[in-house]
Amino acid sequence: MKRFEKTTLWQKTLAIQLDPDTEATNRARLRAAYESFRERAGVLAAEIAIVLPEFTVHDITHLDALWEMAQLITGEKFTLTPAEAFVLGGAFLIHDLGMGLAAYPKGVDALQKTELWHDTVASLLQKKHGRQSTIDEVKNPPEIIRNAAIRQVLRELHAKHAEHLALISWQDCHPSPNEYFLIDDPTLRNTYGPIIGKIAHSHWWPTEQLIQDLPREMGAPGGFDNSWTVDSVKLACILRTADASHLDERRAPGFLTTLRKPAGISADHWSFQEKLYQPRLESDRLVYTSKDNFSVEEASAWWACFDALKVVDRELRQVDSLLADTNRPRLSARGVAYIDDPLRLAKLIGTSTWLPIDAKIQVGDVARLIGSLGGEKLYGRNETVPLRELIQNASDAVRARRLVEGRPADWGWVTVRTGEDINGRWVEVEDSGVGMSINVLTGPFLDFGNSFWGTPLMHKELPGLESKGFSSSGQFGIGFFSVFMWGGKVQVITRRAERARDETLILEFQNGLTSRPILRKAHIHECLIEGGTRIRVWMSSPTIFNQMLRDSNLQKPWTLEERCAWLCPTLDVNLYVENKNKKLVVGAYDWISIKGSKLLQRLFGPRSNKSTTEDATLLKALGPMLRLLTSPSGEVVGRACVSTIKENRTDLVDHERVTPGVVTIGGFRSCELRGIFGVFVGKPHTAARDIGVPVADIDILRLWAAEQADLIFNESLDSELQVDCASIIRALNGATQKFHIANGAGGWKSAEEISKENLDDEVLILQDAALYLAHREFGEIKLHKNVFAVAMGIPGILQTRRHDVWINWPPENDSEGIWGRAWRFHSRTLNGALIEAIAKAWNIPLRQISKVFQQDTGKKTIKREIGLCNGNPVVLGVYVIRKPKSS
Repeated sequence: MKRFEKTTLWQKTLAIQLDPDTEATNRARLRAAYESFRERAGVLAAEIAIVLPEFTVHDITHLDALWEMAQLITGEKFTLTPAEAFVLGGAFLIHDLGMGLAAYPKGVDALQKTELWHDTVASLLQKKHGRQSTIDEVKNPPEIIRNAAIRQVLRELHAKHAEHLALISWQDCHPSPNEYFLIDDPTLRNTYGPIIGKIAHSHWWPTEQLIQDLPREMGAPGGFDNSWTVDSVKLACILRTADASHLDERRAPGFLTTLRKPAGISADHWSFQEKLYQPRLESDRLVYTSKDNFSVEEASAWWACFDALKVVDRELRQVDSLLADTNRPRLSARGVAYIDDPLRLAKLIGTSTWLPIDAKIQVGDVARLIGSLGGEKLYGRNETVPLRELIQNASDAVRARRLVEGRPADWGWVTVRTGEDINGRWVEVEDSGVGMSINVLTGPFLDFGNSFWGTPLMHKELPGLESKGFSSSGQFGIGFFSVFMWGGKVQVITRRAERARDETLILEFQNGLTSRPILRKAHIHECLIEGGTRIRVWMSSPTIFNQMLRDSNLQKPWTLEERCAWLCPTLDVNLYVENKNKKLVVGAYDWISIKGSKLLQRLFGPRSNKSTTEDATLLKALGPMLRLLTSPSGEVVGRACVSTIKENRTDLVDHERVTPGVVTIGGFRSCELRGIFGVFVGKPHTAARDIGVPVADIDILRLWAAEQADLIFNESLDSELQVDCASIIRALNGATQKFHIANGAGGWKSAEEISKENLDDEVLILQDAALYLAHREFGEIKLHKNVFAVAMGIPGILQTRRHDVWINWPPENDSEGIWGRAWRFHSRTLNGALIEAIAKAWNIPLRQISKVFQQDTGKKTIKREIGLCNGNPVVLGVYVIRKPKSS
């Protein structure tokens, strides 16, 4: 007799009963069907380890042990009908079989046809490459990604697939194929197969879903005793608690652990289960004990055990509550002993030479933390941030719906409104996006620091979205909480696009994060006509709205239309502002095609809108210089030009709020660009997204810089402007041969001119800043023939405006170059361009200049006479380059 057959649950239901047993025939039929069912399920269960060897034992021993766990948890007086015993046993057998590839008659091909497969592959590729994967990459992943996807998809789908396992068949490869079912008896398969699968599926549902999605008590089929009913909720409760509770050495035999060699988290689970005895029931608690103590090196395994037992305790408590509330028989086990305190649990599951103090980071005041990190502490005092975050989240929702429904690339809208009521000034952002289900609204939406995008929940709610190339602007799950910088009264109205109007949900915050929000169904007049989300925030003070629109350079504040356009200059979603009238302020992707001057005006703000202003004149002149930056895949990653405006125009170039050269993230302004007007598309460097790093690679930048060099050279620019432009172009790996780059004996000279000179065998190079200071101190200086003054550094194009952040951009050339890593820097400076020109003038390869800079980096400084001032020698620190002697 097998161990599971000794349990009271089996003995009182499916085992042979004492005479007279009027239902002996039906009982024997169920028993025979179960034995055959068990035999075939055992074959499938053995296959799980082929794909998931790191998982603890899921073979027939685990399936049989669930009878014993169920007996322990339900107690001796708990009763089942024979039909319930058959259904429960069937759910035991198939609940985890989906974790093996053999459970899919068509093998991996069946997985690859699911949306989850494509989403999973796309997600794994994105993590590996740090970029969005192509359609071809998703269709043909490398072997390591393919195998990882198989494991992950099997794990994700196993519970759902269990719903079908009692009904599907497997066929062999013979010309006249044999067909195999897990339940041979077709009548029993059709009668009980669906509910067995449903119960098996339910072990991964939240407990409260059991009442919602499982059928009420099922009657007995014809020919069976009328009392042989099936209570699916009761059986589902037994399955989930028995499965969670089966944690002991049978799941991780020592020799098998040695053979499998699990690593990481899996190793912890194998380790602690190998040490555990079978649990016992004391009062209404399961008591777990260990064979020996956990050493310091096994501390992580002990904590894995603690966490697993917390799960068991939670399952038992929730199930007990559900059974009691629905007037069903309660289980004997209703919790786990000693689980409330790690130190108390250590008396049963021991530790040696260390104490299990639960010292993980705790947050005492969650609302205060979120209000702090989701507000000014993260973003600074910037009243535009909540507006940006609301439009950004809305735009992500529209992009998602586009892909899910196969809409055109410019479909969808976001509308910003403002108004006043008895509660004060409010701002509202509405979108035509996917909307939120109750699971999203009460889950990731309110989970600070956890984004919905890219998660298993997204794969479940929006299957196929990730594999279709979706990439969200919001990545950190904190943006919504910035709205509390405006005020504590917030209303969120949302409806999934495919749901009915009367399924519109409303989440309301009355006092920010200090009190619980209210979730309710919308009244008829509140229902959204289309799917999407509408968020309204009431300002806690009228000055907040005014601060959002103010400009320190203008007495007249900006309009909401102007602020939105300035904030979202490259948005790919149609953005409207509705204030009495509805106006389109940014068209989807219009930044690529609108007149260059219009784009610059959008970036600069309202001060440039009047054609009579000097700013408008300058931007109008620069507009035709804008050129697209396009990736090899055809994606536009920028539209910009090198600035030909003198740096002393600080009011135009450097002012904090009106810089017409910006990096945008997801269409939104982040940080500024110096020396460049227009837009570079970027990716976030910080959670606040106040710093963006352009995505254009070195090859894209080189081509664009070369085109700009040709355009600029045709302009009539003075020498200093040429130097400014050349420094930007050189930094971006563009060619600068024709531009003035250095000041010499005859004035400003280009690299081309210097390369044609008859230079001395020794050339002195000094920093242009040093010459400028000498000019101020001594007056006009006439440089000697072998002296050149040049800019030594790389211009700071990317303006982070933060002293604690440094980003190496533009990107370096990956090649080591002629002088190794050092040349990576010089190859992007005008000083490097000068050295190249000197090498050409000497008619020697650049690599033969053995010592570029001979200035002693120690105590000594090379000082040389660089020229004359009123006939007097001027001595300054210099760098020396000597022509190598011919061998």
